[in-house]
Amino acid sequence: MSAHFHVLFAAALLGLVLQPGPAHAAPYVFDSKHGEVLFAYSLPFSSGKGRFTGVTGKAEVNDAAPEKGSVDVVIDARTLRASDSLSQSELRGGSFFAVTKHPTMHFKSRSIRGKSTSHYEITGDMTVKGITRPIVLHVELQPPNGGMRQMRATTRINRSDFGMTAYGFLVGETVDIEIRAPLIPAR
Repeated sequence: MSAHFHVLFAAALLGLVLQPGPAHAAPYVFDSKHGEVLFAYSLPFSSGKGRFTGVTGKAEVNDAAPEKGSVDVVIDARTLRASDSLSQSELRGGSFFAVTKHPTMHFKSRSIRGKSTSHYEITGDMTVKGITRPIVLHVELQPPNGGMRQMRATTRINRSDFGMTAYGFLVGETVDIEIRAPLIPAR
């Protein structure tokens, strides 16, 4: 064999070794101590706000191929907090979240589409009060910083889609939702 062949063979082998492998999803879990779901709705002359602090779940993040990722989140409805005790009591009751009968809410992604290197559109199914509806989350995901990533997601839903029709003359139909969640590498 000629020296020229050995050089070509070595170059080809080196090229195979240096080729990037298939993109893999990195597993993360939601930091349950710092994650929260905020929501806001309209009232006559003002707005109502609340939040859930019990957010757990996992995410498979694939920066090179976002469509290969996934998200699965559980929200503890019993952690609902509102701006005043009357609103909190009503929101926890049967006319709204019915937290005694339905203590958790669930979101599971069906597809992820990259809009840019840090913005994604996640389509999935949201279950609230035993009612499942499709929703789209608009997500901003920061690059890893010390292994952790910050995620912020927003969406707007109609409360009647989830069986929350009480006080229609006082409470607006649309609800704005914002999810803030640090993601930490799964162990």
